[in-house]
Amino acid sequence: MPKYIAREIARSLRNRIDAGEWSESGRLPNERELATQYRVARNTMRSAIDRLAGDGTLVRHVGRGTFLRQDNRGSILKMLHRLSGASPIDVMAVRLILEPRATALAAINANANELRAIAAAYGSSVAALEMEDFERWDAELHLKIVRGTRNELLTHLHEVLCVVARTQEQWRKIKQRTFSMERRHIYCRQHGEIVEALMRRDGEAAATAMRGHLETVRQNLFAGHAL
Repeated sequence: MPKYIAREIARSLRNRIDAGEWSESGRLPNERELATQYRVARNTMRSAIDRLAGDGTLVRHVGRGTFLRQDNRGSILKMLHRLSGASPIDVMAVRLILEPRATALAAINANANELRAIAAAYGSSVAALEMEDFERWDAELHLKIVRGTRNELLTHLHEVLCVVARTQEQWRKIKQRTFSMERRHIYCRQHGEIVEALMRRDGEAAATAMRGHLETVRQNLFAGHAL
């Protein structure tokens, strides 16, 4: 279990690094602060940091702290800067390529806990009536499905797409303009079909349901609008 926890913390730290956190200073909080944030023992946090130091993401300097690698910081910032200019239509096009296949993989690879987390996120999205709450749980549901693939690279790619979408003012305005209770009901029904297929471990049905859902979202968001 400690190794699993350390791996999950390492994944979380990498996501925060990819999102640009600590990019200005280049320095992470010390182990004690991070252990407090994640509510784990310091040796567990040390193990998580060791994982990132081992793959070259971080560099330890005795007596000074833990830092992002200079070349890593530069490449990540350049990548995020380029991605931040991607159009919402392009983001949705990439999601249509990645997510149906990811959903099929999740039907095969997700463990029982991950399936329960997917079902819980779906339940929360159904209960969310306000746009902001629904959008948050909608995003969480899609993320948990991709995490169910147990493929870290695919999960990172999806999370980067989410960061790009969330930080775009254009995307936020499109969401506000096109949100309605009728469409929310349609999305909830489609989410339910995806989740049911996942619970049956039916990868083909899950992929088909996800593709249909994303096509509906794309049509609702962009019909009649050239971006």
